[in-house]
Amino acid sequence: MKKNKKLVIIICFVAAALLFVCILVSMIKGNVEDIQNAKAMSIEAEQSAQRLEQQAKELAEQQEQEKSKLSSIKPVIQEPDDSDGESLGVFGGMFDKVIALSKESGLLLRSIEYEMNPMDDAIYQNFSDIYNVCELKFFFVGSYTQLRSFLDAMVNKFEYLVSISRLNVTAFSENTDYILINMSITLYSKKAASAAL
Repeated sequence: MKKNKKLVIIICFVAAALLFVCILVSMIKGNVEDIQNAKAMSIEAEQSAQRLEQQAKELAEQQEQEKSKLSSIKPVIQEPDDSDGESLGVFGGMFDKVIALSKESGLLLRSIEYEMNPMDDAIYQNFSDIYNVCELKFFFVGSYTQLRSFLDAMVNKFEYLVSISRLNVTAFSENTDYILINMSITLYSKKAASAAL
């Protein structure tokens, strides 16, 4: 009977030890799973942070590009506050600058006409209450090189917004080194009443 008691005690002890080991293994396994889950979440959060950082960087680059584009857009000249709103006078300095750039380029100006607020201009059609429009119709004689120089000067040296709406080039019959150039350049001014817009 004493042997049976000892055997029962040993069996109980072994069972208790196995139960303790099972509980310990279960706790360790749960902690290991928690650690693995935490590590996976940490990696995912790090990847998400990297993606967000990359998106922020790309957005900043896009904003810089937009700022660069906006800074390259030329301003529209503002007419004086005392202007009657339909005055040709605000375009006078712009006329002079266009003519000076054509002379610097070596083009010979044969004739010039102007039309205030041409009905076929899209800006005037849609924003006539904000902008005055003046279309200059030039007739030049020159070479392709001089024409290119003039167009380059209009893009790089002319400080206000313009539109080259028509450009026709014809060979000069007396001298093939020269061309006849029929060109329309449209100038814009912002009306004084629209300065707050």
